[in-house]
Amino acid sequence: MELLLVNPNTSAFVTAAVTAEAERAAAPGTAIRGVTGEMGAAIIGCRSENAIGAVSAMELAAAHAGDCNAVLLAVSFDSALAELRELLAVPVVGMTEAAMLTACMVGARFALLSFGERAMPLYERLVHGYGLRDRFAGAFSLGTLTPEELRDRGIVLPLIAEEAERAIAHARAEAIVLAGAVFAGLARDLRDRLPVPVLDGIACGVTMAEMLVRLDLAKPGAGSYRHPPAREMAGLGPALTTLYRSLPG
Repeated sequence: MELLLVNPNTSAFVTAAVTAEAERAAAPGTAIRGVTGEMGAAIIGCRSENAIGAVSAMELAAAHAGDCNAVLLAVSFDSALAELRELLAVPVVGMTEAAMLTACMVGARFALLSFGERAMPLYERLVHGYGLRDRFAGAFSLGTLTPEELRDRGIVLPLIAEEAERAIAHARAEAIVLAGAVFAGLARDLRDRLPVPVLDGIACGVTMAEMLVRLDLAKPGAGSYRHPPAREMAGLGPALTTLYRSLPG
């Protein structure tokens, strides 16, 4: 089994982090391949950057998913998740949706931790879109951090622990979702520091993608995730243009 990790952030260090965590989480026999965005923000942090990231995710998936059994979006906004589920014949998993759904299995209410105030409305929209509003204890921000600060675990881990403790004490969170591809692997470091489960979207996403591949479910032939009809598209990359041209819908 081969899983494609699509990181539409343009930071290669994020791809390295998510690939390493995915390899730790993967079952024996699962190969992991990570790809990095070539356009847009180094770290996506707001609506407009996320719109660019969604196009980048579609371009990357079209170019690299041909031989893969499933795709995992290694971006915490789950950019282009519904769109890629429509376009591709293989399972597509969003890291944050996977973590949220897993959190609902281990706690009655979950809180989401990320960074950057402008990102919080995007996460709240994801929660509502996934139908999890009644299980949501709130989104908590570490504040604005530079890419260099995000790479420093000595800076990030105490901030996450402090915000998580606040979410547990004041919002009655029973599970914590780390929203940020750059946070890949940190859940293991927080396991013994917090009294509730901490969910890493990459680990959850890999496990969920493997499950979907093993279930061998058919591509929907009806409903909103069925293939759209073939179209000629202008101005897109060659792989995405070819994908649209060859759609069987």
